[in-house]
Formats: sequence, structure tokens, C-alpha cells
Amino acid sequence: MNPRILFVLSVGLLLALPSAGAPPADEQKKAATPAPAPALADLPMFDSEAIGEKQIADYQKVCLDSGRRLLIVFGTNECAPCRAFGHALHKGKFFEPFIGQFVPVFVDVSSGTNASLLLRYNINTHAELPGIVILMPDARIIEILAQGEMAALTRKGDDAVQNFFLSRFLKNTE
Repeated sequence: MNPRILFVLSVGLLLALPSAGAPPADEQKKAATPAPAPALADLPMFDSEAIGEKQIADYQKVCLDSGRRLLIVFGTNECAPCRAFGHALHKGKFFEPFIGQFVPVFVDVSSGTNASLLLRYNINTHAELPGIVILMPDARIIEILAQGEMAALTRKGDDAVQNFFLSRFLKNTE
């Protein structure tokens, strides 16, 4: 299961559970000021137990239904440029218009099975991650960043990553 979804579900479950008894007054004060939740961009993006082929197939169906393009992000949670990429997607108000254009799927390539997907999508296995593949809703590949290009963009900052995608936004014809 996606780590973000798992985190949100577990927090929701913890908040919904009744307490066994009233805590002492000093603990009640601590409970009155909850610790801030981690930012979405700080949570793990890649599920190391997920099967990449299934993830891609499932998200491709969402693309067909919604008319949005599929963005496959190959990386790992330990990869600094991958984390910087996730941060850039969630910075400011960018994420909402971004998901109006793309359906992102984050495929963990730290395992052998998923790592073989890099070859399938012509991503250089020796290049710095994240590897990026953009597909049309009908699964036609339209762009591949296979040589560490996205890692280089992350070093230029969040704006460089966001501008990369903004330049690929489709114009709304409504």
C-alpha cells in the first residue's frame, strides 16, 4: 500500500479510537496541543513492497478514465534527488494544478523486480535517479528522462522542477 495512504489511514484510526480512561491533567494539556503532522512532501513516496508493473497498470486505468497523462517516477526513498523532486511537487500551490494534468506513480526501484522496469523503459541504470517517463492516457510514451536529467533539475531548485512540468501543461480549451 502507498505509504502516504497508510500514514493517513493510521492517523485517522488513532484519532477515532476511544481512550481507555481520562489521562491526568498534565497529560491533557499535552494532548490539547497536538504535535504537527509531517508535511506530505516529507513522507515516503515510494512503496518498497509494491509491484511496479501492477502500480503502472492500475494508474494507467486512472489515466484512461480521466484523460490525464501518466507520470512514472522511478526512484527510492533514500535518493536525495528523489526526495527533492517530491518536495518540488508539493511546494506552494503547485501540486493541485499538477495532478490536474498528470497522474503520478512512484515506483521503488530498490528491488530486483522493479529495478528491471528501468530497462523496459530505457532508463540508464547507471544514471542518477529519479528516472521519469511521461505517457499519454493511451500508454504511448511521449517523453523519457533517462540520463539523470531530473536529478540535475532538482539541484537547480524547486522552481526548475515546477517549470519543467508547467512547460508541459496542456492548455485548457474550455
